[in-house]
Amino acid sequence: MSNAIQINQPAPDFTLPDFEGKLVHLTDFRGKKNVILVFNRGFT
Repeated sequence: MSNAIQINQPAPDFTLPDFEGKLVHLTDFRGKKNVILVFNRGFT
């Protein structure tokens, strides 16, 4: 698995829309305070 995320390595950049629809890149936060990512599992 060459694409696996490695421990102690920077997360790969990705882009998602914020609550207003503006695209936000993970790299926009590089060098700033920590970012906490939360992925909620949908009800199935």
